[in-house]
Amino acid sequence: MENMIPHSRPTLENVNLHTWGEMLESGHLARGVFCERLETLFIEKILGTTPDSFRARSVQSGTQALHVGLWALKLLREKDGDTSETLEVIAPTLACGALVQAIRAVGAKPVLCDTTMDGNLDINQAVSAITPKTLAVLVPHLYGKPIDLGPLLETGVPIFEDCAQTLGVETDQGRVGTMGRLMMSSFYATKPICTGQGGIVATADVDLMNEIELLCRYDGRDDSGPGWNANLPDWSAALAIPQIEHFDQSLARRKAIAEFYSESLGDLSDRIVLPEATALGAHAWYRYVVLVPNDSSQWSERLHSLGVEAKRPVFLPQHKIFDLPGHFPLAEDQWKRSLSLPIYPSLSDEERNEVVSAVRAVATELN
Repeated sequence: MENMIPHSRPTLENVNLHTWGEMLESGHLARGVFCERLETLFIEKILGTTPDSFRARSVQSGTQALHVGLWALKLLREKDGDTSETLEVIAPTLACGALVQAIRAVGAKPVLCDTTMDGNLDINQAVSAITPKTLAVLVPHLYGKPIDLGPLLETGVPIFEDCAQTLGVETDQGRVGTMGRLMMSSFYATKPICTGQGGIVATADVDLMNEIELLCRYDGRDDSGPGWNANLPDWSAALAIPQIEHFDQSLARRKAIAEFYSESLGDLSDRIVLPEATALGAHAWYRYVVLVPNDSSQWSERLHSLGVEAKRPVFLPQHKIFDLPGHFPLAEDQWKRSLSLPIYPSLSDEERNEVVSAVRAVATELN
């Protein structure tokens, strides 16, 4: 359909040719000073800390960031004398399939947990799943909603924060991405910071980052350890830098759209469940996810016919993709009923109004 309002759209208004011009004039396209500038900016503006206390490494994808982060944790564990044959990584089933792919890539066993009513990982269930074999707990902050990590932090088990959907958010516990042992984010085309493909991993642990940096190199080394050509090129970094510089504006615009949706759809609360800020009092509004009373695919189809692309925010729970054992009633219910509406900084006021009108029309029709 012409004039379809897409579910996601890159926000590139702040990307200027000056940074790209600098990069092209440098004659250097592979990893170089622009990646280093990106990493410093990310630490300062997104994580809210300094390069003296945190280090970051930009890589080719979010999946690659998960991969090298988990592998580095495994290498440090082996150096501490733990040579367990099969380690375990705990993760939510309601998440991107990249989590299980990365877990399997390091030879570990995925241990999946159910979700809570807001879609995020059931932290108490994750705590109960911890054993001596646990390498880490992967914690995605879904849709922009930060998770209360308190119970997990008390266990001392490494927490790997997946912040791809919840960047730049301050909570009572601290800035998202700085509370665990390490963090990662994706720079995929639909993400708040996008380079088409790309990602980043960061940590305050010097030993861990030293391992990560080695893993991102496959050449120029005199040891036989694992390594890959994992680095983000300067070309992609030049695209990300201005987005990070203006990231506060992007967050503010997302919040304004979310507030408009909540105000405009508030009288439909007997038909759909609207999202709210978490108990930590914060939300990045990467997605505006409502829960409908039935199968959300019906709503997607009807909204599509009205010119609005809305979809489930998670393609499939991971236990369904990879045929993994467990009982996940809340995750399956959330997946079935969840519907993500268009929300991104480049969504115009006119488009925003059209989304509201379409949702109201479908809510009347299907209820």
